[in-house]
Amino acid sequence: MEMWDTQKAEIRKELRRKLKAVPEEKKKEWDGILLRHILSLPEIEKAEWVYGCMALSWEAGTRELLLALLERGKRVALPRVLGEEMDFFEIRSLSELSEGAFHILEPGPECPLASCTDAVLLVPGMAFTKKGDRLGKGGGYYDKFLAKEPEHVTVALAYDFQMTESLPTEHHDRTVDVVVTPSGSYSRK
Repeated sequence: MEMWDTQKAEIRKELRRKLKAVPEEKKKEWDGILLRHILSLPEIEKAEWVYGCMALSWEAGTRELLLALLERGKRVALPRVLGEEMDFFEIRSLSELSEGAFHILEPGPECPLASCTDAVLLVPGMAFTKKGDRLGKGGGYYDKFLAKEPEHVTVALAYDFQMTESLPTEHHDRTVDVVVTPSGSYSRK
């Protein structure tokens, strides 16, 4: 294992521990603030399409955000893992989701493939910097997807303790355009 891989694994382990330790009431409070911040982003307000993500129970929550986007008439697509890559499929309701890879809810087989290369893309992650560096969970799915479709405006949701001064990055690691936290947002642009 290379030095970067070891550093990344240690950061992931520490942040997973911290994320799982957030009390439910605090998580609910932070997720509500994130929801308001994200919905007020000009990129989200202008978007016809939003490629979202369904968070695990211990991550910054996206369920209410996805519901709000659908209620506002946005076209929403979520990822489905297909082998070593993923694609996005349009949903009209959260009832169209079922457990998929890594125990994450994914669009069911009846959901159509989405093809909007300028959709706003909500990107999950374990850690971020103010300049948009991102440490994902280690599968490289978002990096691979963004290598194929680099035109997406990328927005990440994170709790404040997931922000760090620097991260070990490699040439294939994709940055995000905006990181939104309960205390504010950071933009590369």
